[in-house]
Amino acid sequence: MARRTSVLLVAVFVFCAVLGMAFVSQRADAAEIKLRAGHEMPENHPYHLGTVRFGELLKEKTNGRIEVVVYPNGQLGNQTQLAQMVAANQLDVCLVWQGVLESFESNVGVVSLPYIFDSWEHTWKVVDGELGQAIFAPLEAKGIKVITVFNNGLYNVVSRVPVKTPEDMKGIKLRVQPSAVFVETGGMLGSVVTPMAFGEVYSALQLGAIDAQIQGPINVRKSKHYEVAKFTCQNEIHYLLEPMLMSAKTFKALSAEDQKAVLEAAKEAAEWQRAEAEKEDTSDTAFLKENGMHYFVPDKDEWRAAVMPVYDKYPQWKEMVEKINKLK
Repeated sequence: MARRTSVLLVAVFVFCAVLGMAFVSQRADAAEIKLRAGHEMPENHPYHLGTVRFGELLKEKTNGRIEVVVYPNGQLGNQTQLAQMVAANQLDVCLVWQGVLESFESNVGVVSLPYIFDSWEHTWKVVDGELGQAIFAPLEAKGIKVITVFNNGLYNVVSRVPVKTPEDMKGIKLRVQPSAVFVETGGMLGSVVTPMAFGEVYSALQLGAIDAQIQGPINVRKSKHYEVAKFTCQNEIHYLLEPMLMSAKTFKALSAEDQKAVLEAAKEAAEWQRAEAEKEDTSDTAFLKENGMHYFVPDKDEWRAAVMPVYDKYPQWKEMVEKINKLK
């Protein structure tokens, strides 16, 4: 009996030891820091894929100590709400287009001017260099650190009714992204301008609450806007950005080593995402044409001339605009 009790005690001891080792192993494998990242698009969108890539790279660079948990599809809120959460240190990371940042720092609006960029090469030369740092740095005082910038797409006029010239914009109901610069530009074209969150656009087009929007082919395809808007005027009015924001407080709380890893992972993820987004822009344009979207290639100089007066509304940006133009 004593022997059986002894054997049983040994078995229990071994079991507990193995269980303890497994627990320690689990603890060793678990991330020390979990960063929550939110965005508004579906899982097949370049924003999501780029954010996942960022998480993979950061995990690799920190030997698993930092993990990024991604919440797509607006699970945590729309872009304005996400940016506000990051600024308030209620969310670690998010993706928003640059117009959202105008409410935190109005001078960010300079990169939302129509035709301010003339190629992706020009865009990244500005954004990744000293000018980009000067534009985004003031946001840190508002609780937001821009750690990189993704490709948001090459934007055109997408509509329920044919639009070919600036004259066709007069009187139409135009949805624009919430941005003072976009509102000003739409008004200059003579449109009835309605700022609207992205998630509301499909139903607004479907119900006729709006006639047109400024939008890129990736978003038109991924969110099925082509089902309710059959015309694209390929005027290429905006090379739009999608900054990746990080809570400045979260970033500052990291060690110098981890801060370096975050910035490196963000940079590498952006390089990958930008290339993928350009490919997808081309393939989604082809898809839209094959699925009933009517494309018109206009005289871009005519469109450029029609919107250039909006620059005069922002004399405070004249010097910055000149510096951006010099990099073309």
